[in-house]
Amino acid sequence: MPDGSGPILAPRGTSPANASRPDTPLESERYHTYEANPAPWWVAVLWASFFVFGVVYLIRSLLQ
Repeated sequence: MPDGSGPILAPRGTSPANASRPDTPLESERYHTYEANPAPWWVAVLWASFFVFGVVYLIRSLLQ
């Protein structure tokens, strides 16, 4: 976009936080672009084990 009204982008290979530096003009109503940060695999395992424990606990307490 030649008029400069496009999104504010961080340089490739740098942190997405560079797109929201305090010296960028936020009054120009330009959008900030953030990169996705997927959760690591062990967070999914942690949540899955939590839900499995919850279901097993519920079934065991209902059977007693």
